[in-house]
Amino acid sequence: MNVEKHISQLLFEHDCVIVPEFGGFVCNYSSAGIHPSKHQFHPPFKKISFNRNLKNNDGLLANQVSVSEGISYSDSNRTISEYVQNLTRELNSNKRFDLLSIGTFYTGEEDTLLFEQDETVNYLPESFGLSTFNSPAIKREPIERKIVKKLQDKVVVPSKEKADAIPVKRRTSRYLLVPMAASLIAFLLWLPFQTSLINNIDYSSLNPFAPKEQPHYQLSEIDLPDPDSDVSKDNVRGMLAMGGKDTMRYLNIVIDGKIPIVVRLQEDATKVVKTKNKESRSKNHFHIVAGAFAVSGNAEKLQRKLVKAGYEATIIDKRGKSLRFVSYGGFATKEEATQALEKIRAVQGDAWLMTN
Repeated sequence: MNVEKHISQLLFEHDCVIVPEFGGFVCNYSSAGIHPSKHQFHPPFKKISFNRNLKNNDGLLANQVSVSEGISYSDSNRTISEYVQNLTRELNSNKRFDLLSIGTFYTGEEDTLLFEQDETVNYLPESFGLSTFNSPAIKREPIERKIVKKLQDKVVVPSKEKADAIPVKRRTSRYLLVPMAASLIAFLLWLPFQTSLINNIDYSSLNPFAPKEQPHYQLSEIDLPDPDSDVSKDNVRGMLAMGGKDTMRYLNIVIDGKIPIVVRLQEDATKVVKTKNKESRSKNHFHIVAGAFAVSGNAEKLQRKLVKAGYEATIIDKRGKSLRFVSYGGFATKEEATQALEKIRAVQGDAWLMTN
């Protein structure tokens, strides 16, 4: 007699089915989900577990066997008892026993009884007609491969008029590439030995808003005495006295009592520079935009970062716009703004020009 068939039928209607003197099958509801490694979508189902401590006969399985097979209740219990003895012998000898459409029993370490459910059968009536299906993982190409593939797919189709001239041009270009490649290799080999060229590179020139240092003095052209003749301190004092009012603009330096160096001091132009800056700022209609933000805090954060880097960064609020534009700085003419934009794009490639 196939007792497994009766156990399977009871699992569709009941959440607990006890096999007397062996153990009980306990069902719990499990919602629909996705298996992360197998990429499987499964509907809601009854998750079956086995409890070896549920051995008391509640009469459910015996009554099912008695009604289905048309035998008495006592004969039904006798049949279930024989089935359990057969199941136990099979586990002791083969360490494994399969229950059709229910699961598999097997013994683990220290002779512990383990149960694994057969997931091909769904015992939840509400999930009738729903089945498990696979959905392969989506493979996304990185943007670098997309760009390379797009460039490789482009094929230049020559016109019929220039079809005959292509072989000649190709041969000519090959002959020109050889000396060009040799010159480039020679230049690359020569460049590392020219340390003076590398050391003199001014990376701060990339910032068009960085203040340029103004010279505080310049040499004046005067007739210096003969290098072989000695110049005393009295002669230096005399030269200072002869200068009259101009002595305030000259600085005489004597080295080892010979040949004074006369330096003409430059007048302070601080006030003029400040006035020009105020006038130029009021006429700055062209701005180099670093970013646009709907959140004011983000705009102010970027402005502080640019000011710390040495830029005259400002925040521009345009009428009718909900965004706040952060500018590296403003220019009065478009030519100046365009030149500055080329330098700034060496630092930020997506910077753009806006007219205010």
